[in-house]
Amino acid sequence: MTATVVTLSVQLGSGGFEIAQSVSRKLGYRYYDREITAQAASLVGVSAETVLAAEHWPSFIERMLERLALASASAEGVLPGTPATNPAALTMTSADYRRIIEEVVVELAKRGNCVIVGHAAQVVFRDQEVMSFNVLVHGSAARRAERLAQERDLPVKEALKEVEESDADRSSLFRHAYGVDLLDSSLYDLTLNTDDLDLDAATALVLAGVEASS
Repeated sequence: MTATVVTLSVQLGSGGFEIAQSVSRKLGYRYYDREITAQAASLVGVSAETVLAAEHWPSFIERMLERLALASASAEGVLPGTPATNPAALTMTSADYRRIIEEVVVELAKRGNCVIVGHAAQVVFRDQEVMSFNVLVHGSAARRAERLAQERDLPVKEALKEVEESDADRSSLFRHAYGVDLLDSSLYDLTLNTDDLDLDAATALVLAGVEASS
């Protein structure tokens, strides 16, 4: 039976978003990426930026500030003029926001026929009754930096810094929040190194894998 959910974990500059969109069009599946963040934010009553911030592992200083903010909210109550429409959001931690994101991801997957990019879906579905085909799109830092520099009209050195920071940030999140290595091949049904793989070839490989999945 063909998988009704396809997840793609995408390294910055790997071309993975284009591959995901191409796969979505070819399969006729719904495509979800930023919509997941927006939906989670709407459920909680906060900005999308607040939820998005929860998808990186906070530094020690950020964790301390979060604890101080929670202590202040508990001691003083809900302050007037807060941007949150839900007062309970004032006492939510980054982990709480991630749980909301996970709930949204699972709900979308249960509807089937969708392509989900990011949001740790490949890990979230391990304990769920979701038939997913999980793909990792990766590549060398140097090649990804070249691609990112072209896409954003950046100096290659600056693009390489963004790539390395993104890799470190996502690796830290998966290690601390989920206890896994983001690049562990056992999390995926297919891994694609796009250093020398074009969009059409990558799309064809994913489609073949989805069709053969059971």
